[in-house]
Amino acid sequence: MSYDVIGDVHGNVDKLAGLLRKLGYSCQNGIWGHPTRTAIFLGDFVDRGPSQVATYRLVRAMIDHGKALAVMGNHELNAIAFRTPFSEGGYLRQHTPKNIAQHKAFLDE
Repeated sequence: MSYDVIGDVHGNVDKLAGLLRKLGYSCQNGIWGHPTRTAIFLGDFVDRGPSQVATYRLVRAMIDHGKALAVMGNHELNAIAFRTPFSEGGYLRQHTPKNIAQHKAFLDE
């Protein structure tokens, strides 16, 4: 089996779809796939881009249908830590102005 390794999508679903098309993937019934290759996503699905939830849904659908594999990136880890309460108060990732701004777009979606 052959693989396509894709990293740092950062919420740009349109660019991801364009890349998948260039690599020979097609979308059928809302699921992207390739007849002979599997995508391997290296995380960083969120932050920065205009369509973070749509990006996550595209990748998740591929995984759920055996068309892709993925590992979590540091941006996903940061997002989880941002929402996970710390036993001594606060959260595992501090709610500083910088961190709030970084996660705001995804939380708003």
